[in-house]
Amino acid sequence: MLTQTKIRQAISDIRAAEATLSRAVQVLRDAGVWSGADADRFEREWNEQVRGQLLRAAGTIESVSYVPFTP
Repeated sequence: MLTQTKIRQAISDIRAAEATLSRAVQVLRDAGVWSGADADRFEREWNEQVRGQLLRAAGTIESVSYVPFTP
């Protein structure tokens, strides 16, 4: 059964995944492993396509009204 607690956990998990992946991208950039135009393009596409989708998904779930189930 989907509960408000599970919904909040899903939101938290999505935001945590976004933060973890964003940190990994930043570590690669800071370490100089990735540089130049390829790194810039990847970071831009990451922010637009992946990071943005994760944050929008979390925001959408967060904005949904929760109606408790009562049998």
